[in-house]
Amino acid sequence: MFGSLEIMKYQKTARLLRTLAFIPGFFCLTADAQETAPLTPPPAYYPKGNQIEQKPAYGGQAGGGVTFDEASRLLLSGNPRAIAAGRAMDSARSRSLYYRAGLLPQFSANAGYNRIGGDVSMTDESYSYGFAATQPLFSPALPALVRSARASYRKSEADYDLVKTSLLFDLKTTFADLIKAREALKLSEETLKRRAENVEIIRIKYEAGRENKAALLETQSVHKTSQWQHENYKKDLRLLERKLNRLLARPPLADTGVSALPEPTAPAENFESFSTTLERHPSLRSARASLEASQAGVDRTKSGFLPEADASGSYIWSGSDWPDKNKNWSAGVNLSMPLFTSGKLSADLAAARADKARAEASLKDARDEVYINAEDAFLALRQAWAYMDVVKSSLEAANARAWLLRKQYLAGQASYFEWRNVEEQFIGAENQLLSARRDLVVANAAFTRTLGE
Repeated sequence: MFGSLEIMKYQKTARLLRTLAFIPGFFCLTADAQETAPLTPPPAYYPKGNQIEQKPAYGGQAGGGVTFDEASRLLLSGNPRAIAAGRAMDSARSRSLYYRAGLLPQFSANAGYNRIGGDVSMTDESYSYGFAATQPLFSPALPALVRSARASYRKSEADYDLVKTSLLFDLKTTFADLIKAREALKLSEETLKRRAENVEIIRIKYEAGRENKAALLETQSVHKTSQWQHENYKKDLRLLERKLNRLLARPPLADTGVSALPEPTAPAENFESFSTTLERHPSLRSARASLEASQAGVDRTKSGFLPEADASGSYIWSGSDWPDKNKNWSAGVNLSMPLFTSGKLSADLAAARADKARAEASLKDARDEVYINAEDAFLALRQAWAYMDVVKSSLEAANARAWLLRKQYLAGQASYFEWRNVEEQFIGAENQLLSARRDLVVANAAFTRTLGE
């Protein structure tokens, strides 16, 4: 009986040693070596250890995919919001041409045919055809309408740029989220492999009597949790793929391969250098155009108190025979002047002035909001940029701790719970770096949007 127990212990120990032999450098780690020489972990001991290095671009698929510029063109050509904003701009352009044509001469042609008859009288026929022309001579309302239409067109341009910046921000955010989701899925796969190895190591040590059952059960629970989390990453990735396809007006099952995003450059030191750019912000351009339109509305209302004059002429052929031989022509000037309108014009002028005051207040509010939002985004970008150094340093330290504690645990110099905690810190640091990179890209995109670019 005693001999059988010794044989079983020997077999368990042999299995444990065979498993541990596959761990790099395990048998090089002894108590004497640890006392005499410091351990220097390799920078890429774990699969994701090299993420602490600076990359020229953020994420993307190895096989390539649609670039951000290509996706931007697809977005602006197929997205309903972009199409609607573009059609509004076309409408405003046509309306501007319509009012400008009112300043030019207008020509028309006319023709008529009449047939008269009865029980007693004879049937009579008459024909007429000719041309007519009109030309405004003095009409203060027309130039005001032209200025208002031009301002409306400039406002539609600014509104289109505003929609464009919003859509491009949504696109870049979706790109960043999609890239992060794919990187997180890859990281989850590597974590699953490491968790499975840990379960096997703890199981062998438990069977050899060198670890308690609580450690084995907890390791198995952590492995199952990682499997569940891996499925969540798959679900999140699928939702983001559908979101990108919807944004680009593509079928839900279309290919969603995306190329890497350029790494954001270091932000400027001071915010004042962007003042000129902010003055061209679409929100300010739209508010200025609204103010110009309201001023044109005041001028148009004032013109109602002034006389209007226009010239007109016509040349008509008429008679009962075809072709008619009787010719008539007319030419003249028309003048009109309002005398009494029961307060209608005064009320209209007061309303126009109120609209102008409202537009002035809206412009001031828009300027304040643009500057505040841009400065907030600028500070957030600088914070996200500085935070990258923090997470890279944290990942490097977590990588070194995880490497050391893994060696010490396998050598019996550290407890399972010490090793477990350091492993969790390392995995958390890897995910933290993915989130920080995504947040930096989004912060840069948000600042670009607040600049109106």
